[in-house]
Amino acid sequence: MKKLVPTLLSLALAGSLCLPVLAAPVTVDETASPSGYAIQVNGTDTEIRGSVMVPLRALAEELGFTVTWSGEQIRVDTGKVHTDVTLGVDRYVITTSLEDMVSMSAPFSLGCPPYAVDGTTYVPLALFDALLGNQEDAITGDSGTISIQTDPSTQIPNPFVECGTLAEAQDQAGFSLNLPDGCTPEHISVLPDQMIQVLCEDNLTIRKAVGQEDISGDYTAYPQVDTLSSHGTEVTLKGDGDTVKVAVWTTEGYTYAIQSAAGLSRDAMLTLVASVA
Repeated sequence: MKKLVPTLLSLALAGSLCLPVLAAPVTVDETASPSGYAIQVNGTDTEIRGSVMVPLRALAEELGFTVTWSGEQIRVDTGKVHTDVTLGVDRYVITTSLEDMVSMSAPFSLGCPPYAVDGTTYVPLALFDALLGNQEDAITGDSGTISIQTDPSTQIPNPFVECGTLAEAQDQAGFSLNLPDGCTPEHISVLPDQMIQVLCEDNLTIRKAVGQEDISGDYTAYPQVDTLSSHGTEVTLKGDGDTVKVAVWTTEGYTYAIQSAAGLSRDAMLTLVASVA
């Protein structure tokens, strides 16, 4: 049984083909990258790449996921991990849903952005592969049928490498991270060449990464979101009333995030922001 057999070539988006699940199977190369599947016709390779598109809510609920709207985002949640989907945006992050765990995948694309037709939202089938932990043979297909096998114990594969010291993390990331006074590291981990993550003893999580993306891993729709200038840097604060849970900012080619489980006052959070570099 092949890894995946998509069907009729149809809608073209973002330079690759989005393939609704219909009929007339073609062969898909199992070694294709996550950004799209390499397509063969009659055993001959083509230069076409494609993604199988499936109805989001119908398939998610069939698999036991919950689907909720929050503004322009759609959250798909397994109870263990979740992702937030935005129409027209081919960018996904898988994040743990468990409050006592901090883990997220690096942002990735799947070749086609989600889109809506007649009130139904379609997403790449490969998104469910990621939500199911990218387990081998979780999604297979043959003879025009796609088969999905779920494992109740499946969780997000931890993309982080544990480090014993901050120096070790900095060496693997390729850049430095200055921690604020009073932050005693309890856990230090790294996405090699991408991100450093430090969990302090007071349930404070500090992250630094290359780029300008929101790397907080917290996609809660907080009622209070403010952007202000602190020491010449634009900082976004998220929380509820006077309590700030998340701070996100970018400077000099790096993006930063501080997340407090208990919440901090605005002044306390901005003091931390000023001391992290």
